[in-house]
Amino acid sequence: MNIISGTTDFRIPEKTVVSIGKFDGVHKGHMTIIERMKTYIRRGYKLCVLTFDIPPSSLGFGTDKGVLLSNVEKRYIFSNIGVDYYIEFPFYEKTASISAQEFIEEFIVDRMNAGAVVVGEDCTFGQGAAGNAQMLRDFGPIYDYEVEIISKIKDGKREISSTYLKELVLDGRVKKIKDLAYYPYYIRGKFRRNPVKVSTSICYYVMDIPDEKVMPLDGVYYSKAIYDDEIFDAITNVKNNERVFETYIYGGVRGIQREELVIALLEFKREEIKYYKVSDLNKKIKEDIFDGQKWHKENAITQD
Repeated sequence: MNIISGTTDFRIPEKTVVSIGKFDGVHKGHMTIIERMKTYIRRGYKLCVLTFDIPPSSLGFGTDKGVLLSNVEKRYIFSNIGVDYYIEFPFYEKTASISAQEFIEEFIVDRMNAGAVVVGEDCTFGQGAAGNAQMLRDFGPIYDYEVEIISKIKDGKREISSTYLKELVLDGRVKKIKDLAYYPYYIRGKFRRNPVKVSTSICYYVMDIPDEKVMPLDGVYYSKAIYDDEIFDAITNVKNNERVFETYIYGGVRGIQREELVIALLEFKREEIKYYKVSDLNKKIKEDIFDGQKWHKENAITQD
């Protein structure tokens, strides 16, 4: 995947099918857009996704606070999906003031070399979010590109959106995210050098969570660790006040603190409990681990 980041001075030589948006969470709605884009591959078009290097809400555009996916995590997902060109558009005062028509002319048509554009019905772009899906369609015949507008996908009566997924995360309903998004809610990063030793046989690895990331409800979750292309069953304690994941991997993994890995939350187990006796805490941790091993065994077929 070709990554274009930190610049507006680029030009794609190949004809592309383009989509633009925040793509936070990469949910079913986003995947429907990607699948429609892939139908243009047979014409020789390359898949091109334009997103933003920071959330528009960082400059006061929109109300969304926090993100489901960091830039690194989004890159990883779109690389797996098969996107050819991934653009992290620099978002600051100057670029936010580009008019919608100028954005179409300079970036979609000229720099991205679009032969087709596929977007969601709520797509907006340009100064003051004046550009929208209908505007893209209106300008299509003028600049010789096709347009497909994808309707919202629903989960029951609720539209699937990044905002909806964030609500699920904040409520601890991560199990539902597995059904609505490309990946479960997850963190990519490195563990701290020093783990937390509960006993001679129990050791929790600690991962700091970036400030921009939406944190799940405090508590204990059944989880998995993906390291060096292998998947390990685990249980994770989420601490919002410290912005950390504390993860116990059944049996441990040698060298797991040396490289980046993924911790994915699969299902909420229980809320955080404050213990005043270390013995009570240790007893509960052992119960959590026992329950976790049982849960992973029972869900071995369906969790991946």
